[in-house]
Amino acid sequence: MVGSPGEANLIRGLAPQPRLLWAIAIGAALIALTIVSPVLVVVAVAYHVGLVLVLARDIALLPGRSGYRVRRVMPEPFSLGEHEEVKVVIENSAAAGLLATIADHAPADLTPQPREVAGSFDRNGRLELTYSTTSPRRGAYRFGPVDLQVSRRDGWWRRQVRLQHPNEVAVFPNVVAIKRMQLTLRRGLRVMAGLRRARPPGASTAFAGLRDYVRGDDIRRVSWTATARRDHPVVVEVEAERGQQVMIAIDCGRLMTAPAGELDKLDHAINAALMLAWVAQAYGDRVGLMTFDDRVTSFIKPERGSAQLRRITEELYAVKPDYVEPDFGHAFTHLSLRLGRRSMVVILTDLQDPEASKELVAHCLRLAARHLVLVVAMSDPSVVNARQAPVTTSSRAYEWAAAEEFMASRRESFELLRRGGVLGLDVVAGNLSPALVERYLELKERALL
Repeated sequence: MVGSPGEANLIRGLAPQPRLLWAIAIGAALIALTIVSPVLVVVAVAYHVGLVLVLARDIALLPGRSGYRVRRVMPEPFSLGEHEEVKVVIENSAAAGLLATIADHAPADLTPQPREVAGSFDRNGRLELTYSTTSPRRGAYRFGPVDLQVSRRDGWWRRQVRLQHPNEVAVFPNVVAIKRMQLTLRRGLRVMAGLRRARPPGASTAFAGLRDYVRGDDIRRVSWTATARRDHPVVVEVEAERGQQVMIAIDCGRLMTAPAGELDKLDHAINAALMLAWVAQAYGDRVGLMTFDDRVTSFIKPERGSAQLRRITEELYAVKPDYVEPDFGHAFTHLSLRLGRRSMVVILTDLQDPEASKELVAHCLRLAARHLVLVVAMSDPSVVNARQAPVTTSSRAYEWAAAEEFMASRRESFELLRRGGVLGLDVVAGNLSPALVERYLELKERALL
């Protein structure tokens, strides 16, 4: 978002540079020496008169209260979990060539770094300084004023002004990742590097056109006729069957509030849900959304189109967790009654040992009798690291054993789902979005829906 340039409301103040403090100390020494020799009185007076004139000239060369214009160039909106830049642009022709330091009153929750940025106005009186932010929580945030210090390179003072320029911003689910995905799919590449696969046997695909060969394409898809005609390698583009239905269900209960890296599990799930919704729409499928805890908190029936993606994005922006146990029976019954045709149901939740997850497993098996069900759970990176790090001490041995026991119990729960015909995906939270999209594309290629 770019703020509108305008006349700023300034708060003025002057602060001495280190050289001025030294000059004052020298003047004080001269005054003290007048006790020794009256001749030094003339010297002290001349020194102080000269110093006052120099200081007055320096103040006159620093721009006053008016003339500054400020704006911010920011992402619109901010993306959850992404490292993004904010550029502060300040203009004042009278400040050309001056040294400057700014401190932007950015929301602390966006973790702005660094808090102070130094630079200089160019010869046209324009200053551009940039700092980085990270958005760990969805929601609305407010930027405040920009504090500016200006000084001359050989000056005695620095002037401090406050430029009032409030901005309202919003942190949405990760839209930056979707732009990267758009570029990836436009280039004909798969989501995760190295995972380009040939079409599996039995995949339901249709001719979608021709395009230039790129490294990694299956040689069996080269169209030799088109290659000879164009005098460079050309491959046949195919696409999976379109017009299917994908329903994304997000558990917003207690376990999803647990942190998993920089974000909590619910925010990882929200980013992945938005990414999957966009990709499914790009592949011609209808997409819907349900959120639930101990009740169904929202339901968007599967549809196509940009308006549907906008509804899903706005709903995901507003999702809040609740510290209650999720009612899978109520949620999945509601889902079954609202889905009129066979669909791919993606459940973003947390999975524990079989005893703690027995309700989830039971209702997923019941839902799988009619729909293709994919249960997606996130591993905590700290638990995975504890499981993979070398065991060098007795305390590390206990950590390894606890991590291994926890992960083994999760594997047992996934095995129960697999035996009942329910698909599973267990992935480290930070890799959730690309892994989920890759699994979706794989299932479409295999024509399982």
